[in-house]
Amino acid sequence: MGHTRLGEVPKTRKWNELVRQVAGLGMSGSLPAAASVDAIAARAPDAAQRGLDRAIDDPGVRYTFFLLTQVALASRTSDWEAALGEHGIRLSDDSTVFDFTVELHGAIDRYISRNSSGATDLSEIAQQSAGEALTGLAGGRSSSLFEGNKEELQHAIRTLSTKKGFGELGQRFFGRFVARFLNFYLSRITASALGTPGVSNLGDVAQFNDALRSHCDQSARIVRDFCGEWYSKTEYQKGINLENTSGFLAIALRKLRSELGQQKARA
Repeated sequence: MGHTRLGEVPKTRKWNELVRQVAGLGMSGSLPAAASVDAIAARAPDAAQRGLDRAIDDPGVRYTFFLLTQVALASRTSDWEAALGEHGIRLSDDSTVFDFTVELHGAIDRYISRNSSGATDLSEIAQQSAGEALTGLAGGRSSSLFEGNKEELQHAIRTLSTKKGFGELGQRFFGRFVARFLNFYLSRITASALGTPGVSNLGDVAQFNDALRSHCDQSARIVRDFCGEWYSKTEYQKGINLENTSGFLAIALRKLRSELGQQKARA
């Protein structure tokens, strides 16, 4: 992929342009054919769309998003430690955002081991995306990822329990889920199609990952308000459970699938 300099992806940037940058187009020297890059740009969203279809029925993906709703709701209770304990999340007096994320991962792992044939690539991506979403948003609302206490932690998580807050959490989760999935396929498709060893400079890798995350976070705006409205309305009317969360997840993933299809068409 060369030593491409990658910056922030503006909202108007096309998907093909992002792929051209990671493939090395626009650089001096020997460059891959534009047709090859266009083929790569088409294949990655196709792979992601198929993955989103599979994610709808993945028990680990379903439970991960459900647990995000329960974490948000628990933060609004007077005894949130007991509420979290119902899902296997344990806190100490000095628990931090980092500690909380570790506990979240453990709860998801235990659920998957009890209720499915094992973790899948999709469930692992969902788990990582949930942790990243909470760390990024709650961490920014606390003094430190690695210092603090359970009261400060509860306050940070509680900011994500409102209609607006959960919309932000949902957007971040889905954006990181798609970014991780696209990265998983794009790195392999690009290397095989172009016959290159990949990006050798760690700075280029970080820049590409930042660009891809920004691109996917913006794409996931399509589900931000949808997440917040569903969360608020469902909890008020009947309560949130794994069944209705799974139904919502299916619709949200289809919205993202459609968005990827439109990006491919506009490329």
